[in-house]
Amino acid sequence: MQSGRSKQRPYKGNFKQRRAIMKRIICFIMAAMILMAGSAFAGTIELPKTGQTTCYDTSGSVIPCPLTGQDGEIQAGVPWPDPRFTDNGNGTMTDNLTGLMWTKDANPGGYQTWQQALDYANGLTLAEYSDWRLPNVNELESLINANEANSATWLNAQGFTNVQASYYYWSSTALARSPDCAWIVLMWNGDVLATFKSGSHPYVWPVRGGQCGSLDHSVICLPKTGQTKCYNTSGGEIPCAGTGQDGEIQAGVARPDPGFTDHGDGTITDNLTGLMWTKNANLPGGAKNWQQALDYANNLTLAGYPDWRLPNRKELYSLQDFSRYNPSLPAGHPFTNVQAISDYLSSTTDAGSTDNAWGVGIYDGHVDNGNGDKSSGGNNTYVWPVRGGQAGPPTLIELSSFTATPSVKKVILEWTTASEIDNAGFNLYRSESADGNYAKINASLIPAEGSPTTGATYQYIDKDVKNRATYYYKLEDIDLNGTSTMHGPVSAVPRRLGRE
Repeated sequence: MQSGRSKQRPYKGNFKQRRAIMKRIICFIMAAMILMAGSAFAGTIELPKTGQTTCYDTSGSVIPCPLTGQDGEIQAGVPWPDPRFTDNGNGTMTDNLTGLMWTKDANPGGYQTWQQALDYANGLTLAEYSDWRLPNVNELESLINANEANSATWLNAQGFTNVQASYYYWSSTALARSPDCAWIVLMWNGDVLATFKSGSHPYVWPVRGGQCGSLDHSVICLPKTGQTKCYNTSGGEIPCAGTGQDGEIQAGVARPDPGFTDHGDGTITDNLTGLMWTKNANLPGGAKNWQQALDYANNLTLAGYPDWRLPNRKELYSLQDFSRYNPSLPAGHPFTNVQAISDYLSSTTDAGSTDNAWGVGIYDGHVDNGNGDKSSGGNNTYVWPVRGGQAGPPTLIELSSFTATPSVKKVILEWTTASEIDNAGFNLYRSESADGNYAKINASLIPAEGSPTTGATYQYIDKDVKNRATYYYKLEDIDLNGTSTMHGPVSAVPRRLGRE
């Protein structure tokens, strides 16, 4: 039984690959030190995987993934549920990753201007739901599968109909630097660009629902885009009420305050995602091509951490604030040398054009492969290393159960694993709302006791609670290289037995 203190067990490893194992040991020690000091950041949200599982060389040919540092090897992020989508049998589809509900027909309105698209989605009643709306840019982007050459074909195979690959889809998010334009997403390859509201006619794909399990299916929570204002088609600011624009709805999780933590050692933690970035956003001191970018990030040691890497597409994208431009980073960010003049390279290959890699523009937030030519893109593409997040195999811990049992002025937390591989231990986090900020409640890492074949049962008693209040808990497992996975939440209401 755990009640706030735990013992650490030494790591006994296999030294067949000395360099790789030594890096794992160093990373584990650094992670354990941080956790014991109480300064680890779990992040307000968890980013999903991009979907990419294949690795490519600079000419676009498929290659083995080990030691490349590419997205296809690291596969950072939360695994997608299987099935990813559920057909509700009433003309709607639920995305089990985000909890969002979409119209099954992905082209119910045909070509429309932006205002027509907003009006169409706002006025739609389908399956007895009348709260349909135009999705924001983050919600549209969440549908892209970076492993597919054509995400529209993949989406149609998942149960949707009429997903259009030939042209873009409207979002409800205006372009901050030129609000007579709005953001659009191409379901063919995943471009995130912008076009004029009046003269363009992309497609309309209505959505409904919020985040964090509001439809009881969410695995992850999407962040807000940052947009809080509304604009007419000519770009003039207008009152938001009744527009259905992103600035009115503001769907998603807000960035925490403070949004970033400066560790004073050349590293910054994004408190929204828990990812750690180099404070200097141009640490190499110049532009690189894709292979140079991968090599630089893979070989970087900074602040004692040797596990830096090139971020994937979703990790770079997570830094964006779509209410801002030049750069499109949140107000008050602590980074230095941000290169807003061009794109930053990701570790994710464009599956539809595999000699190109995805880039994210920090000037306005666009995502495309225009500057991502792997061989010659180094003339104007930059490198921003990252570490942390959910990297590596997602099934090292097989969790059988996680429960919260109320009692008088305490909650008994219990969890059982079926198997554990390279598990360092566990942390527990508590909040007073399901989608609120979670704070770690154990003073030190709860050490692993299971094995790859038997697993183990754990118990922790939370006595820092009050009767008749609802508490929510998340369980974090951490492997020997510092990679973590979050489970839950579960909830309980402490009370006297036999009383409400």
